[in-house]
Amino acid sequence: MNKQKGLGMTSSGQSSCISDYIQLKGDLSTCIDDMLTISNIRRFPCEELRDKLRTDTFNLVVVGQFKRGKTSLINALLGNPILPVSVVPLTSIVTIITYGEALRVMVHFNDNRAAEISPESIHEYVTEKGNPKNAKDVNEVIITYPSSYLRDGVRLIDTPGVGSIYQHNTDIAYRYLPKSDAALFLLSVDQPISKSEIDFLHDVKEYSKKILFLLNKADYLCEKELEESIEFSKNVLRETMGTEVKLFPVSARLALEGSVSKSDEVFRKSLLPVFKDELNKFLVEEKGNLLILSAANNILRMLSQAKLELELEIKSLSAPLEELKEKLRAFEDKKKETELEKQDFDILLKGETIRLAKALDDDLHGFKTDLLLHEETRLEEMFNQNRSLSLKKLRSMLEEQVIICIKNSFNTWRAEADERIAKSFENACKRFIIKIDETVDAILRFSSELFAVPFDAVKIEAVWSVKTGFYYKFRDEPVGIEILASTITLALPKFLGDKLVLKKMKEYLHKAVSMQCGRIGYDFERRLDKSRLDFRWEMLRRIDATIEGISASLEKGMTMRAKSEQEVSARKYELDQIIKKLNQIKAGIIRIKTITDGVTHPSKDKSV
Repeated sequence: MNKQKGLGMTSSGQSSCISDYIQLKGDLSTCIDDMLTISNIRRFPCEELRDKLRTDTFNLVVVGQFKRGKTSLINALLGNPILPVSVVPLTSIVTIITYGEALRVMVHFNDNRAAEISPESIHEYVTEKGNPKNAKDVNEVIITYPSSYLRDGVRLIDTPGVGSIYQHNTDIAYRYLPKSDAALFLLSVDQPISKSEIDFLHDVKEYSKKILFLLNKADYLCEKELEESIEFSKNVLRETMGTEVKLFPVSARLALEGSVSKSDEVFRKSLLPVFKDELNKFLVEEKGNLLILSAANNILRMLSQAKLELELEIKSLSAPLEELKEKLRAFEDKKKETELEKQDFDILLKGETIRLAKALDDDLHGFKTDLLLHEETRLEEMFNQNRSLSLKKLRSMLEEQVIICIKNSFNTWRAEADERIAKSFENACKRFIIKIDETVDAILRFSSELFAVPFDAVKIEAVWSVKTGFYYKFRDEPVGIEILASTITLALPKFLGDKLVLKKMKEYLHKAVSMQCGRIGYDFERRLDKSRLDFRWEMLRRIDATIEGISASLEKGMTMRAKSEQEVSARKYELDQIIKKLNQIKAGIIRIKTITDGVTHPSKDKSV
C-alpha cells in the first residue's frame, strides 16, 4: 500500500489554514502551562482543559445510498486504497478511521472482544461477502492511519449504504447518525437523486449540524452533461433543505489514482481539491475555532476567579480587623446557604435519574413484548417450513435462530437506547450545570461585593458527556434454560417430538429474552447511577473548590497579619506580581479570542 500521508494532494491554502489553527491551540496550551505555575490556580480543571485541546475528536460521517462511492471517497481523501470497494453493495459494518502513527486495524465485537487483523483482511469483516448479515458479530472496525488530515482529532466514519436489499445495512447506517458532528452526503451522476435518498436526507438533517454535499463520478460525464446533473441535483437539494446548498462534483476514482501515482494533473481533474479546501475551512473555522473560543472562555473564567482570590487576600491584609471579622461571619452565613442549595441539587439530580431509568424501563418492556410476538411468529413459520428435517437438525436450526434473533435485536435496540439515554442525561446535566455555575457565580459576586474587590464573571458553555460500555454473552454464559435432553426428545415419535421441540424453543426464547432484558436493564441502571455520581461529585467539587479558594485566601491574610510589617509588605508585593502575571495571561487569551473571532466572523470590521 502507498504510505503517503495526508489528504491526497495538499494545497498551500490548507496548510496555512490548519497551521494557524494548530498555532492557536499551541498558544492556548502555553497559557495553561503558565497558569499551572501559579499557586492558587487549581490543577485539575487546567489539565482537563489541556487534555480536551489535545484529544478533541470530530466525527465526520460519510453517508448516502448504496453504490454512490462512499468508501472510494474515503480512500481518495486518505490518498490510499485502504478500504475494500466493489461493484456490488459491499460495506456492511461501520469503519472508523482515526489518526495513528502506523496503519493498524482493530475489529471490535459486540461481546466486547477486540482483535487486531492485517489491513489485507479488512474485507473479511466489513463486507457483505466476507461477513454476510454480520455473522461474525462485529460491532465496528477501527483503523489508525498516519494522515495529517486526521492528526487533529478528525475521525472519518464509513457507513453502509442505505436502500440496498440488505436491510440490516440500512439499520446500521441509521444507528450512527447520532454520532455525527458533520456529514458528507454523497450523490452520484450515474443515478438521479431518488425519493429514498431525500427521505434519508431528512433524517440526516435531524442529527448533523453541518452537511456537505458531493456529486461523485463526475468523470463519467462531459462538461455540459455534468453541469446539467449538478443543476438538477442542486434544485432537489434546495427544495429539501429549504435553503441554497453547495454541491461539489468530484471523481473519487481519479483523486485516488492521482494520489497513488503522485500526479498533480490527475488529482486536479478529480475536482477533489476544491471540495477539500471547503472541508478544511469548515473544520478549522467552524469546528476548530469553536473549540478554541470555548477553551479560551474557560481559561478566562479560571483567571477571573484566581484574581478575585488574590485580591481578597490583599484586602484581608489591610482591612480593619473588626470589619474583617464581621465580613467573615457574613461569608460563613453564605456558606451555610450554599450547603442547602447543594442538598436541593442532590435531590433534584437523583429524581431526574430515577425518571430517566423509569422511561428506559418502559421502553425495554415495550421492546420485549414486540420482540417476543414477532419472533414467535418467525419460529412457527420456520418450524412449519422445516418439519421434514430430523428432530436433531430441526432443534439445532431453531436454537440457532433464537440466538441470532436475540443478538441482532438486542444489539440494535441497545445502541439506539444508549444514544437516547446518553442524550437525555447530557441534556439534564446541562440544565444542572447552568444552575451550579449560577451558584458559583453568586458566591464569587457575594465575596466581591462583601469585600469591595472587582470580579468579572465569564459565561461558559455547559458540557457533559456520558461514557458507554455494555456486555453481551451467549454461548459462553448460559442463558439459564436447557433444551430437553436429546435422548428423551429423539425417543418420541416424530409428530410428538417436533411439537415438543417447538414448545421448548418458545420457552427458550421467552427465558432468553427475559434474561437479556434483565441484563440490559441492570447495566443501564448501573451506568446511569455511576454517571449521576460522577456528575454529582464534579458539580459539588466546583462549589466546594470555590468556597475553599476564597476561605484559604482570607485565612492566609488573617494569618499574615500576625507577622511583621516587613513580611506583610513582602507578601503584598508577591501578590501584586502574581496578579500582573494573571493579567498578562489574560491579555494573551483575549488576543487569541480576537484572532479566532475574526476568522469565524470574517465580515466583522477588523480595523475596530
